[in-house]
Amino acid sequence: MLMIRRISGFTLIELIVTLAVAAILVGLVAPSFQNLMRNNQVTTETNSLLSAFQLARSEAVRRGGPVSILNEPGGFGNGWCVIAAALGGVDCDDAAVIRRFPATNGVSVSQGALTGVTFDERGYQAAPGTDVSIEFEPLDCAPGSTRMRRVSVSPAGRATVILDDCT
Repeated sequence: MLMIRRISGFTLIELIVTLAVAAILVGLVAPSFQNLMRNNQVTTETNSLLSAFQLARSEAVRRGGPVSILNEPGGFGNGWCVIAAALGGVDCDDAAVIRRFPATNGVSVSQGALTGVTFDERGYQAAPGTDVSIEFEPLDCAPGSTRMRRVSVSPAGRATVILDDCT
């Protein structure tokens, strides 16, 4: 009795076609994945600053005195810290530091002339006393694309994040 044995598996042609289709799909997905990564960097840095504002505000209420967010020398792009003191005459190397935040990575930060924000014992913004905005955007942000995030702090001390067009 003669038995015919059937061999199963992939042929070389099937394997080459599968690899070619996979390579085409990776080529199409890679650019949008890089864009996603850059947007996530901006979101991460924005959320880090937002959490610093929330920490400073809650610490001011808890301690019953002024607590500030102060940028490192050179601006918020170089990092920032939360300190248990009002702005003026203090820096991020003082003993009053509650928490330090590292420099941003791969993100452009615009803050104008702002160097920090102080919250009073009620959680209100004590200094500078006006609406404050700090903008984060990817380094490759084209004008008009909606990839910039703006952290705003009102005089009442409320911090919010707004998605806006790049400048």
